[in-house]
Amino acid sequence: MPDIQLFDCDTHFTDHLPELWAEIGLSREEAPEVVTEAGTTRLRLGDRLFPRPSGPGHGNPKGLGHLIGPGENGDRAVFMAKHDIAAAVLQPGFVGLSVQAVDDEATRLQLFDGYNRLTSRSCARSPLSLKWAFLASVEDPQWSEEALLRYAEGERDENLVGVVVRPTGRTPSVRLNSPAVTPLLRTLARLGLPLFVHGGTGCFQWSPLADAYEDYAMTHAFGHMGEHMIALADLVTRPEGLPDDLRVVMLESGIAWIPSMLGRLTSHTRRLTGTATTPTEIFRRHFAVVPDPGEEHVAWAVRQLGADSVLFGSDYPHWDTVEPADWLAGFSELCPPEKLAANTARFVPALLSGATS
Repeated sequence: MPDIQLFDCDTHFTDHLPELWAEIGLSREEAPEVVTEAGTTRLRLGDRLFPRPSGPGHGNPKGLGHLIGPGENGDRAVFMAKHDIAAAVLQPGFVGLSVQAVDDEATRLQLFDGYNRLTSRSCARSPLSLKWAFLASVEDPQWSEEALLRYAEGERDENLVGVVVRPTGRTPSVRLNSPAVTPLLRTLARLGLPLFVHGGTGCFQWSPLADAYEDYAMTHAFGHMGEHMIALADLVTRPEGLPDDLRVVMLESGIAWIPSMLGRLTSHTRRLTGTATTPTEIFRRHFAVVPDPGEEHVAWAVRQLGADSVLFGSDYPHWDTVEPADWLAGFSELCPPEKLAANTARFVPALLSGATS
């Protein structure tokens, strides 16, 4: 197969290292803490351990030890060079995926702010073509919009390429269909930044399917997918709709379930609400997916959703990292390289800016 330059929409920032948080002036009491409990390394925020060690919806039994590499410039450079990855978007690591579980607003926002400062700084310092997604809090949308604008318009951060949110919040009351989120979505559309949606297991989030199980195989299977089902339904049925130019990218949720769910939502909204624009139409206008070649029925789903909706993501350095060669073998016929490049330019245009070739 000829060399194909890839743009990676889903690689993860190693955000839990204590020395990072010390750099930005957080005290040991304020910063996330890395601890060893029962022989497993975990993150401590307040009185909670992440990923959740046991109980309903618990996380990876290996804790922070499931990475296949440290996620630093050295191993990243090897991974990107080996697979012809021209640029990559840093998505949240352990801290970024967990901070929304913090109950106290001031503490929560301090951690959100710290995460964004660290991610921006790491991209600016890296010799690699690393970009980043601003971590927003759906529970705190006004703060999120104001903080985003500092990076996008105040500092004009050249590595900022999108905004990322969790699919669900701490409770069912924190939702992407809330009118309070509308100004943030409009700002994203105006700035031309996509909304990335990324879940994570065992982070004390509202995850009704995962919370029905105490087996990690089940909590991981149902956590990402179940949370994205809620997020997708909330976004495609928002009473105010989505801003015309908004782009949404769904990460690590599987995709084989999406066509049937959209069909069901469409049939129900047509019959019961009389909505003029259907959820299926909204999805095709606004959404992209990042398929995993290891998922059953994924090729069928890509055909149903259309090649215009496909982007690439590796998930490096997590335990379920996707090998780019496997991805290309699985999807190059369905989504040829020129189509993949066009999709990236449409959904994450800033990712192509300044990429090394």
